[in-house]
Amino acid sequence: MRQTRITRGARARAGLDGLRVAVVGAGAAGLTAAHTLKKLGYSNVTVFEQGDAPGGKACTFDHGGRTYELGAIWVMSHYEVVNQIIAELGIPVEVSRAKKTQVEADGRELTFREVVKEKYGAPAVARSLLNYAKVRVKYAALFRPGYSGTQPALHVSFSEFAEAHGFAPLADLLRSFTVACGYGYYEEMPALYVLKLFNWFVSIALRDAANQALGLRLPGLLLPAGGAQRIWTELAKTLDVRVRSGVTRLARTTGGIELTVNGEVQSFDRVIVTALLDQASTFMEFPADVAGMLKGLRTFQSIITWLEVEGLTPQSIRLLYGNAWRKNMGRVLAIGSGYADSNVFMTNQISDGSIPQEELDRMLAEDIARHGGKVLRVLAKKTWAYCPHFPRELLDAGVYRRLEALQGQGGIYLAGSTMGCESLEHTARYARDLVLEHFSDQGER
Repeated sequence: MRQTRITRGARARAGLDGLRVAVVGAGAAGLTAAHTLKKLGYSNVTVFEQGDAPGGKACTFDHGGRTYELGAIWVMSHYEVVNQIIAELGIPVEVSRAKKTQVEADGRELTFREVVKEKYGAPAVARSLLNYAKVRVKYAALFRPGYSGTQPALHVSFSEFAEAHGFAPLADLLRSFTVACGYGYYEEMPALYVLKLFNWFVSIALRDAANQALGLRLPGLLLPAGGAQRIWTELAKTLDVRVRSGVTRLARTTGGIELTVNGEVQSFDRVIVTALLDQASTFMEFPADVAGMLKGLRTFQSIITWLEVEGLTPQSIRLLYGNAWRKNMGRVLAIGSGYADSNVFMTNQISDGSIPQEELDRMLAEDIARHGGKVLRVLAKKTWAYCPHFPRELLDAGVYRRLEALQGQGGIYLAGSTMGCESLEHTARYARDLVLEHFSDQGER
């Protein structure tokens, strides 16, 4: 997809501003798409959200007068689209002050700087950074929105790719953080998915190292006031967003596109679908070959739990390196706390769906105890279908080229995390650029 930029006051293509446009899903992708359409001059845009509130995987809850995240937590300082929306809405942000450490398999708790020194040595990490910089240049197409321009060499596992390209120490340094964020195991995830996010994780590690070594306070991870969901809740107020409005059927007709929403049939000229595409296939038809490919789409269960715990140091993030391997699937990957005077902690686990919830709960309590804590009570728990990805055989078969070829056919467009990668910025940026390419004059330049 062409990379473009929006300018304030941009106008829609002549004669199209009256189009009836529907957006399915009020997460980061759907709301960014609707917001971009509005800025382009489209006035008849309706967003349908099956849940009780906008936000998608940005999901915030209140406890004791404070906010806690059940989904997206941070906004990175170098986000483009999301930070622009935050600025437009006037939402304050603050820098995360949580101290990040890695707990080694032998129980040692080290800063990233200490990990570099004790496990790899600074020269090896420096060589890794140089080799990774070469990867960034060689595979530059991957770092643009979407996946359609990527090369077959990126279809191998991330472990294999990092080893072959000489940055295995850097990859291993960030293993616990990457896996804890829900992006799968190095030994099985195709490289293109991990690399899509890896550059941001490298930036975080470099900032942390500089802050620790030089006593700096370089911003890296930002916390929106009121929580990550507030971004999308506030944005939704500026749009026509209809919650508790589940779409059960999408069908092309001679007069346009029909959506069945809560049993009522409504007609539109264009529809942007941001749901996970395997979910979208339950209410819309895809060509037979694409439908077959979508049966191979995989996700992880990402289980976020907030608990009251005694015995752990607050305002800290412990990344459990020994659990960041598939053989330890279901084990706690991170234990985090955002407030210095609170005993409320978050844990993250991932699973392929094969582990019963009671077993996941047992492992959680066991891992908390192993690190010196005792669970007092569970405050909230949320399980997401997270990080949609295709196996290597479907990547080799050109699944993303085929999906991109569907854009605009019959007035239907595809966005969301299947198309743009599972992060607020990736999904928002893909949705913005999709709209700019297909709904504005900028797409013709």
